[in-house]
Amino acid sequence: MSHPQYTVTKLLPLVLLSTCFSMASVYGFRLIVLNPVYPDMHSLSSELLPPLSGAVLLIILFYLFAKHLKSGLPHVVLEFHIGLGRLPFLNLLFQFLSASVALVTGFAIGAIGPAVHIGAASSNLVGQFFMVRSHTLRVLTACGAAVGITVMLDTPFMAILFTYETIIRQFRWRTLLLVTAATLFAQWSAHQLGIYAFIITVVPFSLSLLLLAKMLLFGALCGLLSSSFLNCIDLLTRKIRGSYWQKLLLAGLITAIFSWFSPETIGLGYGLLKDLFYEPQTLTLITLWLIIRFISSAAVIALAVPGGALGPSLILGALCGALFCKLFAVNDSQLFIIVGMGALLGAVLHVPLAGILFVLESTNDLNLLLPCLAAGYSAYFIHQHFSKQNSLIELLLVRQNVILRSGSLKKKRLTSPL
Repeated sequence: MSHPQYTVTKLLPLVLLSTCFSMASVYGFRLIVLNPVYPDMHSLSSELLPPLSGAVLLIILFYLFAKHLKSGLPHVVLEFHIGLGRLPFLNLLFQFLSASVALVTGFAIGAIGPAVHIGAASSNLVGQFFMVRSHTLRVLTACGAAVGITVMLDTPFMAILFTYETIIRQFRWRTLLLVTAATLFAQWSAHQLGIYAFIITVVPFSLSLLLLAKMLLFGALCGLLSSSFLNCIDLLTRKIRGSYWQKLLLAGLITAIFSWFSPETIGLGYGLLKDLFYEPQTLTLITLWLIIRFISSAAVIALAVPGGALGPSLILGALCGALFCKLFAVNDSQLFIIVGMGALLGAVLHVPLAGILFVLESTNDLNLLLPCLAAGYSAYFIHQHFSKQNSLIELLLVRQNVILRSGSLKKKRLTSPL
């Protein structure tokens, strides 16, 4: 069967149609994960129960979807560049169910990575239904990925840049136009549904050379934290051996212990962010939260719990900002918390510009541009110097014998660049 040739004008209706399907899927996922069960638990047994029961449910899902376990942002990147660019439905279903279970029961992972997979696969399946060419499937995949981020964070320009830096990795003007159209349409539709991002209001500050010097130092601290985070994930991945059910039970046990010890640090961490932004905290408590969140997030990612790393990066960046302000007696704690979120996001996922755009779109404050540039690129360069892998995506793809290069993917034993 011959496949039609698409121009931008002809492809736009299909992109908008696939955007509707991506929005519906990600919106359903968003409704589920923003209503976890663990905040209602107060006794010791009930605090331990959600993570352990979540681990059991994940084991069942891993057994039922044994041949379709590849999921998340690394899976989208791999399928975008290799083969026909098709994203299977059963992998999408596994991602939706497993990530929902993990997040609802309190695992310290993020929702953005699963949302990227859900949005990209939903859009991709629309293209498969209409039997479009493989290049068009890739365009739809990129559009759906950007839509997923937009629905979750309401940061469309960050979503476009993040998609280009992590998934597409090569400039195509037609793809840029279509991804932008899908993202802006998704943002408008999300606003009609009442979905808005949490707008962070930063207390006014005075920009000075001293502040920029502090930002450079703070960025270096974020870079050390991000490189330690990736190295810890790499170490745990290599050292912890066993079957998937043993790893998931261990992840559930670790989460249950931290849930009992410090319930604020588990799950998505939105409550923890509110406490950091709007409530005074002691140095001891912030340090404790940082250690627990660092260990719990690194452990569950290394133990292959289906979820994203973008969310944990934001939480760790916020904690790093709060800790920096306490250690050096800095008064602008809100400023350093929000800048730390963008800096650590940019370092961990190797997308410094996307991290800066996240901060600017979340605050609607262009005065943060210079502080974000100073901290973001300081963290980025320090991370590159101390981390074994440039980004978490590269680390996860190395497990599958896939090496990420500039602009393309190369897989071992294949004779030509892909």
